[in-house]
Amino acid sequence: MRSNFRPNIRLATNILLVVGTFTITLRITPISQVYKEKNLCIKYLKHQIDRDKLIKRLKIVKQANPSSICESILKS
Repeated sequence: MRSNFRPNIRLATNILLVVGTFTITLRITPISQVYKEKNLCIKYLKHQIDRDKLIKRLKIVKQANPSSICESILKS
């Protein structure tokens, strides 16, 4: 009984570390998406990327005004 205790604790610890790592990753993903959108808008407003590239990356309708969309994204 005593000989299996340490390996079982080590295995349980490793499983908890893996679960914790994936939990942290899943919580960070939406935050990184917001910052990617903000960076795209900043680049668009500085004329570093063109309108078509912004529309494609943000997946918005072509009739929409990218400047107003970027303003709302940057305010949030």
